Amino acid sequence: MTNLERKGVSILRKSFLMLFLLFFTLSFSGCLGTQNTAQVQKATLTGTVHDSLSGLALWSGQVVIGDQSAAIKGGIFEIKNISPGSYTLRITNPFYHPLEQKVIISNSNITLTDLKLRPAFTSEELDLFARLVHAEAKGESYVGQVAVAATVLNRILSPDFPNSLEAVIKQVVVVGATKYYQYEPVLNGSIDFPAGDSAKNAVLDALAGWDPSLGATGFFAPAKVPKSSKYVWSRPVTTNIGNHRFIK
Repeated sequence: MTNLERKGVSILRKSFLMLFLLFFTLSFSGCLGTQNTAQVQKATLTGTVHDSLSGLALWSGQVVIGDQSAAIKGGIFEIKNISPGSYTLRITNPFYHPLEQKVIISNSNITLTDLKLRPAFTSEELDLFARLVHAEAKGESYVGQVAVAATVLNRILSPDFPNSLEAVIKQVVVVGATKYYQYEPVLNGSIDFPAGDSAKNAVLDALAGWDPSLGATGFFAPAKVPKSSKYVWSRPVTTNIGNHRFIK
């Protein structure tokens, strides 16, 4: 074999070796890339949230896990693209005690079905609430009773009213030398009568988030309130249910 032939063979060997090394490197990198893709695969977390007292699904609320959040709608929430890891799931609603629960996220989707929030109100407060609804709306349809209950809760969230249930129910506004009770049953004592089952259930439905009043913070009976009561007649109307007009 001549020197020229030997040189050609050497070049071929070096070229083959470089190609082999390049192929091996690309193949190894591909394996690593596949592993990394598997490691960063993300999951979806879904869940249902209920009232621990009534068992009703919550209409609203906020769910937070890591740096992501989602709203509860109709008792259900969904959070996508969660990286694998250990997290603290936090669920909040203005009228319930917050719930915190440890959750382990892997590469597969997770569904949580036993999430329950405990009402923030005591049994005595809920009884007072139901007695008010009974006194104000015992002759109304069930939807009308839920709507009345919802207006009370809407007042708690409004900056224009007290921020506690009992304070809202028993609020008295003094104008000059005149006291105006926000709810007539508090003034005439009919709030002291026991609530019926319908009013009790209406309170629980409103607490869970059903609001037939469409965000109202008050109501009145147009057939019973004279036009001279300019304040209620001048307020924006959200809806009419039965004998009540609901206002903001």
